[in-house]
Amino acid sequence: MSSNDLEPVRPEGEVLRALADKITAMLAYWDSSLRCRFANRAYERWFGVSPEALIGKHLSELLGPLYALNLPYIQGALRGEPQEFEREIPNPVGGPPRYSLANYIPDIVDGVVRGFYVLVTDVSEIKRAQLALQESEERFRLTIDEAPIGMALVAPGGRFARVNRVLCEIVGYTEEELMGLTFAAITHPEDVGVDRSLAGLLSRGEIPRYQRGKRYIRKDGTIVEVMLSVSLLRGHDGAPRFYVAQIEDITERKRFEKEQRFLSEVGLALANTLDYEETLTRIADLVVQDVADLCIVELVETSEEARRIKVTCRDSSRACLCERLSQPPHDRHHPHLLQSILETRRPVLMQHASVELIASLSRSEEYHRALQEAEIGSLVAVPLVARGRLLGAIAWGASRGSTVYGPADLRLAEELAQRASLSIENARLYRAACRATHARDDALGVVAHDLRNPLNSILMHTHILRSCREDTGGRSQKAVEAIERSAIRMSRLIQDLLDVSCMDAGHLSVEQARVSSQQVVSDAVETQKPLATSASLELRLEVAPNLPDVWADHDRLTQIFENLIGNALKFTKPGGRITVGAVPAEGEVRFWVADTGNGISAEEVPHLFERFWQARKTERRGAGLGLPIVKGIVEAHHGRIWVESTPGQGSTFFFTIPTVHRVAESRRA
Repeated sequence: MSSNDLEPVRPEGEVLRALADKITAMLAYWDSSLRCRFANRAYERWFGVSPEALIGKHLSELLGPLYALNLPYIQGALRGEPQEFEREIPNPVGGPPRYSLANYIPDIVDGVVRGFYVLVTDVSEIKRAQLALQESEERFRLTIDEAPIGMALVAPGGRFARVNRVLCEIVGYTEEELMGLTFAAITHPEDVGVDRSLAGLLSRGEIPRYQRGKRYIRKDGTIVEVMLSVSLLRGHDGAPRFYVAQIEDITERKRFEKEQRFLSEVGLALANTLDYEETLTRIADLVVQDVADLCIVELVETSEEARRIKVTCRDSSRACLCERLSQPPHDRHHPHLLQSILETRRPVLMQHASVELIASLSRSEEYHRALQEAEIGSLVAVPLVARGRLLGAIAWGASRGSTVYGPADLRLAEELAQRASLSIENARLYRAACRATHARDDALGVVAHDLRNPLNSILMHTHILRSCREDTGGRSQKAVEAIERSAIRMSRLIQDLLDVSCMDAGHLSVEQARVSSQQVVSDAVETQKPLATSASLELRLEVAPNLPDVWADHDRLTQIFENLIGNALKFTKPGGRITVGAVPAEGEVRFWVADTGNGISAEEVPHLFERFWQARKTERRGAGLGLPIVKGIVEAHHGRIWVESTPGQGSTFFFTIPTVHRVAESRRA
């Protein structure tokens, strides 16, 4: 192609003009009076105004409301200072606004500003991306900062990159302090290895996330239990960017669970024995197992003098120290470890027990050295009090540099003391009751022994008098009968006392065999008829035909009828009637003794089977043991006894005894 074939060259101005119209950015020139001297086609796309229409127009006519916002930048450009700023420009055809990056470039000739060039670039996409990123970052910030649990971003090297307020509260550090630390710096040394191992598995993609309980060491040195959940944030290249950690403080939950387990074990220890010294020893062992390094227990005896019964340490190698601490100070009037608790009956919490304070709690040099060796750094001590009575005190301590006790630990100690105190008091009452029972049994044994021998002698001589008398006169006969009746009554009283004693000890003798129901009732009535006749009473027998045999002790059954018929004879007026009866009743025989006496009031019925209780306090008619013994004998046969009575019309005592057939069936089953 020759030079003659080339297209004619366009004038330079036309080329520059075409170039300016092709670019998407707005290009313009505004003179010092802010009149437009040049504008490219981009203004038509942005503002809907052709470049030709802009020539000669004032800048304010183009910008409209934006003019006031841009005026500071315009003035700066007219002063000869280049300006750059961002501005949101409404879309002339509607739709979302556009974002621009504007540059005002002064036109200076010979030191005089003749106007300024304008270059406005559309940065809408970039701006929207920035805004979306900012919004995302803000959501992420709020997710971390406003979360109700602790949250942190941890760099792959282990250093905190971001932490929230809750995490700062959990560990006691400020945000600035934490940002200068690694997670290992605040983690309990025993937990660091597991954390590193799990983080390695997470970074290598072998696990998607992990959750575990662990311990942090707060800034003040105390331990906080947390539940840690960790996931991994990766970059576009798949490389680990941050570990995202969620941290929930579960210290109180763990404390509550631990306290409940501890109190449950204490409850078992209290329930397993009535030996309170053994119980307190076991409790002291539980204390050093779960909540303390050292435990001391003292009991107050009846003389109000405290006795140290147990000192134990968690570290079994310190048994020698426990032995030395088991010897209390010689002078109890001088300060000692549990003095204030025993004197004031108030609990004590020493969160930070100084060496000097602990050492001041003894005047004995040997005890002083033992307390120093114990290295007690924190102490809880509470009195043992039940029903207003001081029973002792219990204290537990933590070694210096380990646990620091607080109000929650004091509440736990008080709960323990309350339970232990009631157990001790109940055990002491039980011991006292046992001693009283033994004393009573001993007394009953002595009474029975001392009365039985002379009674036997009386009875023997009565029989001799009866068989050998020559005097046929009535006085001798009546004397012998009176002696015999008195002796029989005393013998029966002694036997009642012995039966009561056996019932208490669970040794009431019942030798069961097949017994004819018909025969035992008939024999009982025949035996008591002379007494009924002498009292001008009618004694009837009402027995159903074909009564089944019962599985019973014949003598004890006879004893029941003697007591019940004897009571009816006492409380039925002459001319009255007593009925003894029996009928079959579903595997049992139901016996009864009915009288036409005065009856029993509804208020008195519940007390009938209580020992030594009598309905008529003004008229003693026995020791009040007959009905309780009857009840004991019936229940020893696995029967029931009850009474129905109407005041003024009489009473009926019912009792049941299982039949031979029923007992045999139950054994086969």
